[in-house]
Amino acid sequence: MNTKTLIRVGGIIVLAIALFFGYSEFKYLQRHETTDDAQIDGDVNPVIPKASGYVKAIRFKDNQFVKEGDTLVVLDDADYRIRVAQAEAALQSAMASDRVSRSQVNVALATVQNSQAGVQTAKNQVATAQANVAAAQARARKANQDFERYGRLLAEKTVPQQQYDAMQAERDAAQAQLQAAQAQLQTAQSQVNAAGTQTGVTSSQSRATKGQISVAQAAIKQRQTDLDLANLQLSYTVVLAPASGVVSKRSVQVGQLVQAGQALCSIVSNSTLWVTANFKETQLNQMQPGQKVDIDVDAFDGEKLTGHVGSFAGATGAKFTLLPPDNATGNYVKVVQRVPVRIDLDKNSPLYARLRPGMSVTVAVDLQEK
Repeated sequence: MNTKTLIRVGGIIVLAIALFFGYSEFKYLQRHETTDDAQIDGDVNPVIPKASGYVKAIRFKDNQFVKEGDTLVVLDDADYRIRVAQAEAALQSAMASDRVSRSQVNVALATVQNSQAGVQTAKNQVATAQANVAAAQARARKANQDFERYGRLLAEKTVPQQQYDAMQAERDAAQAQLQAAQAQLQTAQSQVNAAGTQTGVTSSQSRATKGQISVAQAAIKQRQTDLDLANLQLSYTVVLAPASGVVSKRSVQVGQLVQAGQALCSIVSNSTLWVTANFKETQLNQMQPGQKVDIDVDAFDGEKLTGHVGSFAGATGAKFTLLPPDNATGNYVKVVQRVPVRIDLDKNSPLYARLRPGMSVTVAVDLQEK
């Protein structure tokens, strides 16, 4: 076989191979949508203190794995402990005022009870005095009647002068007893009025003291709230990890003054990773959630991941930029837009643990397989 024949045969073989691979690639592209505008994404949690203060200690190293709730940063808490002590002292003072008010109420109630008992005693004395007056009036009437009768008998010379004088003395004594009983009645009535007035005053004092108790109780609630707030702020001086992951992007040093809301570092969670692939809008016609995806990671040549289409973004990527395009300005140029597509990764691959958010990947969505 001469050289020309070998060249022809070789050319035919190369052409056949090219046609085979070209046809295979054509068939592959017919049932797949691919893009290299994709990267690994994951949750990046900022570590942000809720209190201001000077950094006293840092309990982590760069790129260290931490668990949720681990202590990362400790702030100087001297000022916050003083606030807690002040709040505790204010609470104790309010509770002492409440105890004093309650004691005053008890004393006032006892005084009211004594006053009420005094009123009842005075009323009993009035009743007794009234009975004495009635008896004295009866005796005085009888003495007057006897004295008048003896006066007539004396005029008739029926009784001696001595008996008449004795009856006159008895009448005068009965009148004196009546006047004394009436005076006692007036005194008893005055005592009833005085006891009633004292009871009213004591009752008013008791009500006023009860009002002081209400004010003291409100003060206790306010001081308890202040103490709870001081303890809460004290707890904020220990900054905890909000999630499990790798600590990165540290921007804090010992002795540094940090403010509440200032980012100290970030925690990259490696428990939930996904791929964000930006497909052209013309590639989305047959794409739907659940379709299988093959993923090539640029950092690990020759190793593949698998996943499934998870969801589609609510708008194109251009709509989320600082200056989104406005096609109503008159200089419209049609540009194919890209839509972010979330691809959920299968975690059963040993390559999953080596992935990091931001890594570039190439994805191929199988349009015919779910």
